[in-house]
Amino acid sequence: MDHRKNLQKHSRSKEKNASFLTWVKNLKGDRKYFQKFWLSFDRKLGLRWWSLVFGFCLILSSIVFFEVNFNENVELGEPAPSDIKSPMSFQVVDERATEEKRRAAEISVPAVFDYDPYIYDQVLNRVFKSFREMRSLVKSTNWPKGERAQEEAVKEFVKHKPKFEDLLGVEISQATFEWLAENRFTPRIENILVRGLLNWSSGKIIDGRGLLFSSGDQSILVETADSNGQGQIIPVNQTLDIRRESDFSLENVRGFKALSARDKRFVSRIARKVLVPNLIFNKKVTEDRKQEARAAILPVQISVQKNQVIVAKGALVQPTHMLLISEINNLKSARRMDYVALAVAILFFIAIAVFFNYIRRTLRSKLLLEAKDFYAMATVLILISVVTKFYLFVVDSSFVDKFSATIPASSYLFAAPVAAGPMLVGLLIPYGEMVWLFTLFMSVVVALMVDPSFYLPMLLFSVVGGIAGARGVYSCKKRNDIYWAGIRAGTINAIVIGVITFLISVREMSFVDHLVWNVAFGFLSGVLASMVTMTFIPLLESLFNYTTDVKLLELSSLNHPLMKEMIVKAPGTYHHSLVVGSMVEAAAEEIGANPLLAKVMAYYHDIGKMEHAHYFIENQRPGHNPHEHISPHMSKTVLVAHVKDGAEMGFRHKLGKSIVDGIRQHHGTTLISYFYNKALEEQDEDIDLVHEGDFRYPGPKPQFKEAALLMLGDSIEAAARSLDEPTAGRLSSLVRNIIQNKFLDGQLEDCNLTLRDLKVIEACYRRVILGIYHQRIDYPQPPFQKVTPALPPVTGGREALGKKKTRTVSS
Repeated sequence: MDHRKNLQKHSRSKEKNASFLTWVKNLKGDRKYFQKFWLSFDRKLGLRWWSLVFGFCLILSSIVFFEVNFNENVELGEPAPSDIKSPMSFQVVDERATEEKRRAAEISVPAVFDYDPYIYDQVLNRVFKSFREMRSLVKSTNWPKGERAQEEAVKEFVKHKPKFEDLLGVEISQATFEWLAENRFTPRIENILVRGLLNWSSGKIIDGRGLLFSSGDQSILVETADSNGQGQIIPVNQTLDIRRESDFSLENVRGFKALSARDKRFVSRIARKVLVPNLIFNKKVTEDRKQEARAAILPVQISVQKNQVIVAKGALVQPTHMLLISEINNLKSARRMDYVALAVAILFFIAIAVFFNYIRRTLRSKLLLEAKDFYAMATVLILISVVTKFYLFVVDSSFVDKFSATIPASSYLFAAPVAAGPMLVGLLIPYGEMVWLFTLFMSVVVALMVDPSFYLPMLLFSVVGGIAGARGVYSCKKRNDIYWAGIRAGTINAIVIGVITFLISVREMSFVDHLVWNVAFGFLSGVLASMVTMTFIPLLESLFNYTTDVKLLELSSLNHPLMKEMIVKAPGTYHHSLVVGSMVEAAAEEIGANPLLAKVMAYYHDIGKMEHAHYFIENQRPGHNPHEHISPHMSKTVLVAHVKDGAEMGFRHKLGKSIVDGIRQHHGTTLISYFYNKALEEQDEDIDLVHEGDFRYPGPKPQFKEAALLMLGDSIEAAARSLDEPTAGRLSSLVRNIIQNKFLDGQLEDCNLTLRDLKVIEACYRRVILGIYHQRIDYPQPPFQKVTPALPPVTGGREALGKKKTRTVSS
């Protein structure tokens, strides 16, 4: 039983292991499917490529916004330990000063009061009605004659007090009403009240002036219903306050002085009771106008220029200084700059995407670009950004303060060597469209490094100067051409900067100083750009394996180790290369190709022959031809090998891709016809057949104009060298036939030569080849005279010299 249970457990564990392995295999299958899907997705959209582009944009944006930390530890009210300068130009709102100005503007707005000139007509009307009604009631009342009885009657008359108060519009005390009843509401009292109210109604009466205004020197705006907002401003102290008894006196009212003291007191009390203000404070309008006055005050802006001293050494730190220091720290805070750098990186990415799309859709067929070209442009852009950033830092820290009294701080910006970027790209990439796009993008990057107020001048200066510098290095034939290109760019910069300065600063007092220094520094920028270009071009050539015109100038020297080795090992090939170099240089100038590249390619195109120099006719001694002792197939192999050997030697000696391409393409897929025909003659159809493809060079065919010129020049010079009698007619026919044969054989179909170019090339090669190879006449030999030799005679004597017709080959 135990054995059976163990077998069951073992089988169950095997089933579990099998299911686990199956799950793992399925997981691996899912992973492979996911990888295939990701690779397909990446292949269609180029995610890895665009990820690299975005990473480059982040690096570039970080360089643009990189700043030295600004940490100034100062306390309010303490003296500054040193001059505190602003590292940037900015504007900040002074909240404290702004609030003070707004508060002052709010206070300056007078309180608005609505004036009612007819309100006392209503008061007087109520007085008339109330007194008239009470007198009628008094007349209808039977007043007893006894004093005590009259007092009782007055007490009884008090029942009409509510009616009197209702007509008068105010409440009065019972004692005052009893006094009026005792006096039977006499017209004399009424007239005194009316005269007093009429006198007071001509003034401006306010209720509670002391509560509304803190001082009497303030003003108010008095408006009436028909004033349309154009009221009258009067001082507050010219108004009457109902709550001040001294403002309302009846002493000057006719009839008041004749009253007894008790009567005066009651009359004054009634008069003040019926008083009403004819000026009513309009709180809503006043508040609205105060808010409008506050809103009309613009924020107080404090403008600070770059390198401006915020706090001088030893000066006490004021609240305004602390505000400026705090604003600088906020602007330069890491979080803020990270967001700004990210936003700018996204803008850079969008711009690059637009440029790539433009290149792919419109320039793809015209430009033969490689991945290294884009890497080189990215490297140059970062390099120029770093150089410019370093230049701005050195200028700000060392020169601006020292020469601030003489040289304007903004003038230093025009000396930045930004034109070096387009000059480097122009030397590396021979396509004007790419140089234009690079210059535009680089100019935007450089402009972002300066103050926002200087964006446009820096952008124009970078674009125009950069294009001028790139044009100056195009097809340079000697090193001094780069310096001349810098001078050219500096001259253009000076003109452009002069115009910009005139447009911006013509009305300023310091216009002449700005103009002189800006123009001078603009010219200096071109010179500095040429120096930067000469410094970094060798590094970029080595890093990306470029063959620039500067490197071509070095390779064109006949003192190059390969040329020295060739003249020793293969002198005939050396001479052949020099002649072909002269031919292709002349033709390249005629059709607008690069003559320097064509000439240098011709110098090195046959370096592979040095390995087996004696197998090539130009290096063979008369009567010694090693091909006579080997098969046509072996001869073909030796001839074809010189292309491969030459390419390997070019890579080994770092001649550059363009030269190596010329070596590989200068024969294309041409048929080695001599040995092909010889192989046909020797073939045994029963054993093996000779195929034409076996006797063609491996290629590739020429891919650019200079390689095609080299192919034609090489073939023409070699054929002309083999002519026994190189007459003008035979040389002209030779040039024409070789060009036609190459064209018909399809060797020129991959380069962008036109039929018009071929016609020009034919004329040029015919002219050059006729100047080099032409028949010489035989000069008569002098009569032989026997001379007793000083040394023993050489065996063979005159026969050793030989006598035959000679042909002179001039180099």
